[in-house]
Amino acid sequence: MVNEMATWIYLVRHGQTLWNEEGRLCGSSDVPLSDEGLAQAQKLAARLRDIEITAIYSSPLFRARQTAEAIAACHCVEVKVEPDLREIDYGDWEGLKVADVAERFPELEKLRREEPMKFVAPNGEPMRQFAERVISAIQRIAASHANETVCVVAHQTVNRFILCWILQSPHPAPRTPNPIDFRFWRQLRQDPACVNLLQVREDGLWRICLVNDTCHLMG
Repeated sequence: MVNEMATWIYLVRHGQTLWNEEGRLCGSSDVPLSDEGLAQAQKLAARLRDIEITAIYSSPLFRARQTAEAIAACHCVEVKVEPDLREIDYGDWEGLKVADVAERFPELEKLRREEPMKFVAPNGEPMRQFAERVISAIQRIAASHANETVCVVAHQTVNRFILCWILQSPHPAPRTPNPIDFRFWRQLRQDPACVNLLQVREDGLWRICLVNDTCHLMG
């Protein structure tokens, strides 16, 4: 139950963009929502309208902010931009189709899929650095809103890494934690405008209560 004493985080992905539809890597490129994405954002906002959300956080990228503003319009809440929620920077790969990347850079693409902590796109952001900032951001947000309900609007890879981290975080945390294995990040599907529900208990345990829910897009 969402009224249980805990911190609740509605972790959502932004709506569709034209680059999403074309199978291109958006990454840190500031691509806006498509007409379909704007409609999805409105449906997502309607889905969350009756939830007592006390704070809304967004990636600084425009597609996420557009989605967050649609949600905020249903609540007396200002959108807080969190820079560390931005999508990974794919450098020279930005805007390329995933199929073209696999053909032109087969070894690097294999590394991205199978050993992500060793992956860096040409002139891009190291995936290890990306993972560290994303996990730090979601932890800071949770710590700032004990026993409250918040909404976090982010991106496909951001959400996948957060979910991957939660699934492997031991509880209670050991003094010398083992590194998180992010190799199955691509198995965690995150559709445009999807909803994930996270719970952070008072004893520090993180739980995943809902994953990739898009029922609001189906009427």
